[in-house]
Amino acid sequence: MSNVPTVEPFGVSDTFVTGAGSLQFMGDNLRLTLYVLQRSTYDGGTENAVVSKLVGSRSDMLKIAADILKGCYAHAPKDKIKDAFVEFLEGPTGRH
Repeated sequence: MSNVPTVEPFGVSDTFVTGAGSLQFMGDNLRLTLYVLQRSTYDGGTENAVVSKLVGSRSDMLKIAADILKGCYAHAPKDKIKDAFVEFLEGPTGRH
């Protein structure tokens, strides 16, 4: 997590998601498509409706993933998997 202050110059709505599609790699960047499972208005079945697409550098997206992981395990004892993931992120930039 960054030590730089976070500001919200205008209200940004929360986006609820139930899943993510396959990552799309675009050079040094990637796109993560997020969706919500919903009932289809076409045939009454279920479908994944895209609600957001996040684009960022591979490095930044890995740091975001690490922050999510650390937040989810904030109150649990440290485990080797989390430590290994953080160690990977702090490794040489050319590695990922």
